Amino acid sequence: MEIRQMKYFVAVVDSGSVSRAAGRLFVAQSALSKQISDLETDLDVILLHRSRSGVFPTEGGKVFYDYCKAILKQMGDAREAVHCSAETIVGNVVVAVPQSASYALALPLINAVQAQLPKISLHINEELTGNLLEQLRQGHADLALFTSNVGRQDFSFSAVAEEDFYLVTPAAAGGGAGDLSLQEALAGPLLMSGLQHSHCLRSIIEDRVAGLGVAMPAPLAEINSVHILKAAVEAGKGNTIMPLALVQQEVMQGRLSARRIDPAQVSRTLGICRSNSIPETNAKRAVADLMTRLVGELRENGKWPSLRPVG
Repeated sequence: MEIRQMKYFVAVVDSGSVSRAAGRLFVAQSALSKQISDLETDLDVILLHRSRSGVFPTEGGKVFYDYCKAILKQMGDAREAVHCSAETIVGNVVVAVPQSASYALALPLINAVQAQLPKISLHINEELTGNLLEQLRQGHADLALFTSNVGRQDFSFSAVAEEDFYLVTPAAAGGGAGDLSLQEALAGPLLMSGLQHSHCLRSIIEDRVAGLGVAMPAPLAEINSVHILKAAVEAGKGNTIMPLALVQQEVMQGRLSARRIDPAQVSRTLGICRSNSIPETNAKRAVADLMTRLVGELRENGKWPSLRPVG
């Protein structure tokens, strides 16, 4: 297996066509087809479904594609690292952010990197949490904002802030005064994320409920989309629980109501995660440091509501 073959395979999958990939790579179509065929022979697996309309990866091809992307990215990082001094901050950095934090962090992070780290090419992936950890593990993402319940064996975790949870209800229900208890928040009909994507919200809530020795009610529906969750609550289909930053605009517009749940009963610790098996670069460290400072600034100026200092 050769690195060139990996590049060719990724180009074919991305193009959806051997002929288009050949044009992008400036190689003969016959030569490209032979390289892919040799790769399939070497791996003893069919990587591509071929049809008149184009090509697309088999199940084995999808797995191999993910590994190729990660390997090629790490090779690019290594090439940049050996040519850079300890003081040079340049390169590509991929940051994975869960939906429950992207509203508050994504745009400020883009602006901050452009202003303070102009030689870094920043890529932000908004992900469901079940996908986010796999991106980090496989090397598709360099850094991730996650919660403290991340598995410590594969990842390192540096806490940056505490965040409170809010019960989000239709506007007609009214926010009410004072904090709710967790038991009160769970009393009404709930809409939640699915279990496979529950790491940063639902899993934390269920752990706290178990600690209180009460039963976690089954949700009316499982919805793995912040936009659909908010729309369903606004339509009166049920309530949900999420950080205030996700619904601040709708609350200000009078479309939804939000009331804080007692932070002594439930909250989450946000932090920056890295894979323990992938080397760091100057660029990754610089972006991680910038993210830490930025979260603090957003907390202090009120642009990320419901955040508190760690501890």
